[in-house]
Amino acid sequence: MMDGRGRMNEDIAVVVVGAGPAGSSAAEAAATLGVSVLMVDRKSEIGTPVQCGGFLPEASELQKLLPRARLPQTLSEIPERSILHRTRWQRVYSPSGGAKQFAVAGRVLDRRAFDRHLAARAARAGARVLPATRAKINEGAIEISGHFRGRIHPKVIIGADGPHSTVSRAMNNPPQEMGICLEYEMADVKIDPDAVEMYFSAHFAPGGYAWIIPTGQDTANVGVGVRASYLSGQSLPDILNRFVREHPIAGEMLAGGEILAVMRGPVPAGGSVAAIQKGNMLLAGDAAGQVMATSGGGIPLAVVAGRIAGEAAAGHLQDRMPLADYSSRIRDEFGIQLARSVQLRKMVDMSMRSDRLMNTLFAALSPAQIKSVMRAQIPEIFTSRAWQRDGSNQSD
Repeated sequence: MMDGRGRMNEDIAVVVVGAGPAGSSAAEAAATLGVSVLMVDRKSEIGTPVQCGGFLPEASELQKLLPRARLPQTLSEIPERSILHRTRWQRVYSPSGGAKQFAVAGRVLDRRAFDRHLAARAARAGARVLPATRAKINEGAIEISGHFRGRIHPKVIIGADGPHSTVSRAMNNPPQEMGICLEYEMADVKIDPDAVEMYFSAHFAPGGYAWIIPTGQDTANVGVGVRASYLSGQSLPDILNRFVREHPIAGEMLAGGEILAVMRGPVPAGGSVAAIQKGNMLLAGDAAGQVMATSGGGIPLAVVAGRIAGEAAAGHLQDRMPLADYSSRIRDEFGIQLARSVQLRKMVDMSMRSDRLMNTLFAALSPAQIKSVMRAQIPEIFTSRAWQRDGSNQSD
């Protein structure tokens, strides 16, 4: 309970730090199983500011991406009010401008609406939600400050508080390898509304890729995600503006478009952190590094991991199941895909600084093989001696 001045004055079984897709999924799962749950988020408005392109494949595609995962209902039955647009294709461009496309049924989410939908589900399940509130771990207790204040002694802490996780730091995890993303919400652009497009180029997207994600017939999220080690003194705004204005293909589509919003945020790029469970603490979503390194996509993994974390917390409290089971369940449901995505990204790293080698790689891959890479399946070309030899020797 809270007193009249917004201070907590009772113990809670589970505290979830962060109310994004991972946190809300964890809170809903634990509360549904009858555990008392408190979810804390430092944002005044859950889902704001948006830090994600918002693309989510349809459930049939997700099941192929994560064949061993039990997908929560929230990944398949999304309210129409949370879906801005639907797409049918994914199109990938090489530095030379060559394109290969493959069918992917996708949804472009309104992340504000989607995140609030997930938080509302958690609340309906019985979780208490405290926005505009910061959490600090001190000697096993959670000290909250901001709009709500108090000191809580939970039995389980679930860290779903993003790439720079307070809970992860309390677990003594080293800092994650990060990508940085900058995105414009644009209107009056001449795009293909049926296709999500990815552009690879050391000039226009060093160490990552640029994207155009349609949000309507003439609106889109346009962004670039790179790793800091590839910037070489360049600023991220300069890189995105160069892509919007100068890319020989995208520039024509985006010319004359107007920027309605600017969004920026970090994205884990190195796979799982060292420990996703320690003592009575669990990590899920971006806080755990649970992001596909081949695409930067994290929503499906976050929702699945949140569900597992909530179930693991309830199982520990109600049936004395060891919290260490959380790590093994993550490995069983999507650990292989997450690890392979990092392996694939490292294999491609050798070509990311060289448009010549990147063009060679694209030419060697069929659309089906590129799609398999997005699903964290390793094409045979990446294991060949010729690729490993040429990839390590070539440069611009």
